[in-house]
Amino acid sequence: MFFKLCEGNASEDRGNTALGDNVFSSEQAFLLRIISEILNERINEVRVPNETALCVLGIFKRSVSIVDFGARAKSGLPTGSTSVDVMGYSLIILRDICAQDGLGDLKKDSVDVFDLLLSNDLTNVILSLLHDLEPPAIIRKTLKDSENRELNLGSTKLCPYKGFRRDLVAIIGNCAYRRKNVQDEIRQKSGILLLLQQCVTDDDNPYLREWGIWSLRNLLEGNAENQQIVADLQLQGSVDMPELARLGLKVEVDQNTHRAKLVNIPGSYTKPVE
Repeated sequence: MFFKLCEGNASEDRGNTALGDNVFSSEQAFLLRIISEILNERINEVRVPNETALCVLGIFKRSVSIVDFGARAKSGLPTGSTSVDVMGYSLIILRDICAQDGLGDLKKDSVDVFDLLLSNDLTNVILSLLHDLEPPAIIRKTLKDSENRELNLGSTKLCPYKGFRRDLVAIIGNCAYRRKNVQDEIRQKSGILLLLQQCVTDDDNPYLREWGIWSLRNLLEGNAENQQIVADLQLQGSVDMPELARLGLKVEVDQNTHRAKLVNIPGSYTKPVE
């Protein structure tokens, strides 16, 4: 049943969301769920064969081509949609495969499973998906409240399940861990600023900030070019936070140091708690 999931062609299904849950069965989604749970529980013990890893990547690509990204997620996995569940569980399996660093002994002339996934466009697919997603909620609010209208939110994709964005970021973080070739590839594809946007809290993506920070840390470790990109960033402005406003405070950017600082809102008065 598992390798039957690998049958089919993502390019043939691409964009055909009408196929919906007719491509995959609920039994196949359940099987992927079980595999993902076993791998996660025994991540330091179970080595995924190259053929199986490629199969999972193929499943993920095919599911992405038929999932409808036009509806905002109402729950995490399982969602009740077979195609979304197949996509989600295959993504989680890929995340955990990328977290395994040299597990098992490679035979001479054999190809590491991670290198195999990279050569089959893994990071490009993940980055493209993350780029096409609407920004996290706190950034959407900032764009909405600001005069910046460069981003057309109406044309972006929505997370099909709660945690989807987090899982994409987690794969990038795992891929970039002590792998300069991946660090360089992400920089060359303008992925560093994209990852910086993920270092925020998001109700629809638990632990997104933690995974975002982990990913950024791995992108910068031992990579002078990536570090320079972040060092060259300048603070352009501040975001009004209702929580701070209720305390009579706001964030301002010091024009001399270009650093953020907290200042009192003129005329504001916070009544002491009795």
